[in-house]
Amino acid sequence: MTPYSAARMTVRVVGAALLILGLVIWTGSAAGLVPVHMFLGIVLVLALWAVAVLALQAGARPALPAIAIAWGVFVAAFGMTQAQVLPGDSLHVVIQVAHLVAGLVAIGLAEALGAADTRTGAPATR
Repeated sequence: MTPYSAARMTVRVVGAALLILGLVIWTGSAAGLVPVHMFLGIVLVLALWAVAVLALQAGARPALPAIAIAWGVFVAAFGMTQAQVLPGDSLHVVIQVAHLVAGLVAIGLAEALGAADTRTGAPATR
């Protein structure tokens, strides 16, 4: 397994775990697992950055990797602060949905980088 495919697989596995864990936390069943969710979120962002950097090294056009790197910064910052935005307010659910969407976009960016790399046949996938 190449580093590129390992990073993409990490995004997929950790992303799925985050979605499941996030839903469990959202239902109020496992508030104690928030630190685990945050740790896995950091792992997801690091894997997204790895995919972006490896795509750049493989010769990808820089726009999508740059967006992925910037999005990773946003996801990390938003994820670590989202609990303080409108806490206890009925509008906090909007922040929670935005948090979910931000994570889904991060996963999608890693997949888009992988799809672009697969279409071009760049060396990172070999």
